[in-house]
Amino acid sequence: MTYKPLRLVAAALLPVLLAAACGTAGGGTTNMKSYGNDGYLGITNTNPNLQTGPSYHTYQVDTDMMRSAVVPIPGVRKVRITTHGTNATVRITAPQGASDGELERIQSEALQALQHAVPRYDFKVTVRNE
Repeated sequence: MTYKPLRLVAAALLPVLLAAACGTAGGGTTNMKSYGNDGYLGITNTNPNLQTGPSYHTYQVDTDMMRSAVVPIPGVRKVRITTHGTNATVRITAPQGASDGELERIQSEALQALQHAVPRYDFKVTVRNE
């Protein structure tokens, strides 16, 4: 049995296989993904609940956001906010002598503003006169 034809086929295929193994796909360019430019190697984009993320809020930041949502409503004098987990109780003091309709308006506007500003809380809003 002769191995000469087998050697010729191997000799012809060897340069083709070497060229295919050494070449790169896509014309020699390599696609690399880089980290986000946040100073933490992109970790703030992958873990949004870390303290380094822009969406991380403490209870103090949340209550400040709630207060800033309610204070501009006409007729609001004082605001007292307490939080317990995802529940927030907001007590609003209106001017003395405000009518029941006025108190209801303040309550509905405050609830709407709070749900828009900090939607992750369940709110209980009470409004009373001074």
